[in-house]
Amino acid sequence: MTHERYLLLYTKFAGADGAGKAVEVSLEQLADALFCSTRNVKLILRKLEEEGFIDWTAGRGRGNRSQITFLLAKEKKLLELAQQLATKSEYKQAFEFIDRYGEGTAARSLFAEWLNGHFGYRTMQMNDIESDILRLPVHRPILTLDPKELYYAFSAHMIKQLFDCLVQYDRVAGRVIPSLAHAWEHDGSGKVWTFHLRKGVMFHHGRELIAEDVVYTLNRLHGSSASGWFVRTIEQVEAIGQRTVKIKLSNPNWLFPRFLCAPGLSIVPHELVEQDEFFWTRPVGTGPFRFTDWTADRFTMQANAGYFQGRAHLDGVVIVIMPEDTVVYTKSWEQLLIDHDIRDIQPEQGWKKIESICNGCSLLTWNMGKEGPQQSEAFRKAIDLLVDRTQMIKELGEDRIYPAQGFHPNEATYQWQDQCESEQAVELLKASGYDGRAIRISTYGIHEQDALWLQRHLSAFGIEVVVQVENWRSIREPEVFQNADCLLYCVVFAEDEVCLIELYEQTGNFLREHLDPRLRGWVKEKIDLALACERAEDRWNQLFEIEKKLKDETHVLFLLHKKLNTFYNPNIKGVGVNSLGWIDFKDIWLERTNDASQITESSPIATLQ
Repeated sequence: MTHERYLLLYTKFAGADGAGKAVEVSLEQLADALFCSTRNVKLILRKLEEEGFIDWTAGRGRGNRSQITFLLAKEKKLLELAQQLATKSEYKQAFEFIDRYGEGTAARSLFAEWLNGHFGYRTMQMNDIESDILRLPVHRPILTLDPKELYYAFSAHMIKQLFDCLVQYDRVAGRVIPSLAHAWEHDGSGKVWTFHLRKGVMFHHGRELIAEDVVYTLNRLHGSSASGWFVRTIEQVEAIGQRTVKIKLSNPNWLFPRFLCAPGLSIVPHELVEQDEFFWTRPVGTGPFRFTDWTADRFTMQANAGYFQGRAHLDGVVIVIMPEDTVVYTKSWEQLLIDHDIRDIQPEQGWKKIESICNGCSLLTWNMGKEGPQQSEAFRKAIDLLVDRTQMIKELGEDRIYPAQGFHPNEATYQWQDQCESEQAVELLKASGYDGRAIRISTYGIHEQDALWLQRHLSAFGIEVVVQVENWRSIREPEVFQNADCLLYCVVFAEDEVCLIELYEQTGNFLREHLDPRLRGWVKEKIDLALACERAEDRWNQLFEIEKKLKDETHVLFLLHKKLNTFYNPNIKGVGVNSLGWIDFKDIWLERTNDASQITESSPIATLQ
C-alpha cells in the first residue's frame, strides 16, 4: 500500500523534474489525491518519510506552503513493485500498476524482459519437498475447458492435460492406440463400435471411470455445440456393464475411432458435470495433470500422481496469461507454436533446434451469406489473381515461408512461385460489375499485418479494403463474422482428416458459416461418402473433391504456409511437439548435469518462432 501511495503522489505532483526536486504542495491537495482527510495525510506522510520514500517539510506560518521531495525514481520503484507482485504470481495486478503509473517510463518493457528470467523450468522447495515446476507465458486467454465448446488449439491443449479420450492417435505409427479404452471392435459395417474400458482409471476426485461417464459425455454433445458435429450420426450409446460401451451409428464411419481421439470428445465425470454449474471453472478429469487454480492471470496444474499412463516428470505447470502487447519483450519464452508473430529469435549458444512446416495455412473465407461483391465468382477470382503471395512473404517475412495452393503443404509447395496476374484480374473485375464498394476484412490480432498488407496491395488496383481487427473472443461473435465480407485467419490441422472435416461440419466454424447453404449440403454429402470408405486413400479422394471445388470457385482464398522453429535447452529432455502445436508437458524432464544448478535457478524450456 505504501508503494502505491508513493507512486500515486509521484505521478500527481513530481512534475517534469522527477525525483530529488522539492515541490510545493498543500495538505489539502494531498488529501484530494489520496481521497482521505488531512489528518490521515499526515500519518501517510510520516510513514513514507520513515521508510525513505520522501522528505517532507511542513509549511510554517501564513502563506508558507509545505514541500515534498520524492527520493526514489518512479520507474525504479514501479519496476520493484511489479517484480514483488510477480514473485507472488500476481501478474495481472503487476501490469495494472504499470499501466496506471508507468506513463512516460520504460517500466513495462523492463518488467516484461525481467520476466524472462522468471519463466522456465525451475526446481524449488514447496512444502519442504523439492518440486520441478514449469512456468510458461502465453499471450492469449484460455477461452474454455469444456470439450463441448472447443474451437481453439490452445484450449484443446489445456483440455488434453486434464482429460483423456477413449483412444489416442499415434502420429509416428499412424494408428489409433488405447487410452481409456484398452480394446475395441466393430461389427463389419462401420456402424456399430464397441469399446472396453481399462480397470482402475481414476478421476482426480477419486472415483473410478465407468461406462456411464462415456455414455453421458457423448450424449451431452448432441446439438449445435462446437463439438456436436462429432456425434451427429450417433443413434445410440449404450453401457453394457461397468466397463463396456456400444455405440450405434446411422451411417458407416470408418474414421470413428479417429473422431474419438479428439479433445472435443474428452471423457468427463457425469455426476460432477450434472450437479455443479461451476464445474468448468474447476474441472476434474483423468488426465496427467489435475487442476489447482485459475485466475485472470494464471492457470495452475499439478501432476496426477496416479495417472494410468505413468506420472508426469514435472510436479506442476503454471500458465501465465500475459498482455498481448508484451509479446515483443517475452517472445523468447512463448510456447505456442501456432503463434505466428514471434520475431527475430536468437537461441542461446548450444541449444537444440527443431524446424518444421506448420500443417495448415492462412486463408480468406468469403461470406456467401451477405450481399456484396463477393457474391460474384468473377470478383473472387480477380482478388485471388491479384494477391502476389510470393511478394507478401518477401515484404512481411518472419515465419511466412511458402505460398499456399491448398490447406496442406506438399512437395509442389516448395517449388511454386506465385505472382500477380493483373491483366486477367482487371478483366474479371469488369465482368463482375464491381463498382468500387469497400470490402471489409475481419481478423484478429496475430493476423493484422497480413490484412493490412492486403489492404495496401489491393488499393493499387482500385479495391478499397477496410480492416476490422478483433480479439480471440470478439472474432467469434456472430455479428462480427456474419457482417464481414471475408475473414482472415489460420487453420492448423492437428489430425489431418478429422480436422479437415471439422472445417466443414463444426457449427460456428468460420469456413462452414461462410459457405452458401446449398454448397454446405453438397459438402455434407461428400463427407458421408468419405466416412463410408474403409480405405484412407478413398476417403482422401472424396475430401480433395471438396477442397478442389472451394478453390476452383474461390470460396476460399489460400494465402501462406508458415514455419515453426523450436529452440530448447539440451539439458531439458522430452521436448516434443504434439499435434496441437504445443510441447507435451507430461514427458518433459530435466537432466542433472554439472551446471544443473544454473538450470535449476532459471532455465527456459523453449524458444519458438
